[in-house]
Amino acid sequence: MTSSAWKALAASACCAGLAAALLLALAPDPVPDGGRHLAVFRQDRSVRLDSNNLVDLLAGAEFGQKIRRVRWSGAVLSVDFTVAGGGSAEDVYADLKELIALAFGHTSNVRRLLVRFGEDDPVSGRERLLLAADVRRSDPWIAEDWSGLKDAEPDDRIWRERLRIVTTRIWEVRFGR
Repeated sequence: MTSSAWKALAASACCAGLAAALLLALAPDPVPDGGRHLAVFRQDRSVRLDSNNLVDLLAGAEFGQKIRRVRWSGAVLSVDFTVAGGGSAEDVYADLKELIALAFGHTSNVRRLLVRFGEDDPVSGRERLLLAADVRRSDPWIAEDWSGLKDAEPDDRIWRERLRIVTTRIWEVRFGR
């Protein structure tokens, strides 16, 4: 081997050693026991709602009341529920909260949520409205006080205003004020 070949081999070995030292210096520290890993990239869990995945989104939720009708138009999701004979006001509010969390917490394009709860009139067989709500993504509380929704009480005036809840006389007869 010539001296120039030895010099090239030595230079290659030096470069490889320097690269290995750099990799060791730049490698992250191991996580100590009990430590946490932090995600650098977070997958966006929100769904862009459309007519193809609407049923999948709603079927994944556990509602106590039966869904009667669903409409998706533009950025407005409208859902009508039928309150069962044994359904309580708390059951209705639980379903409303679940639907709000689903519509605004798991989708990116629902701008307005219209919800109605009704019951079947035993005499006429027609549907009678009990409660309606109109919730909008543009409402400031969605960004500020979202976490308070799960603890909101049905008779809390502030939450009734935020959700734009309207009850009918039939609601008051069945569940009280």
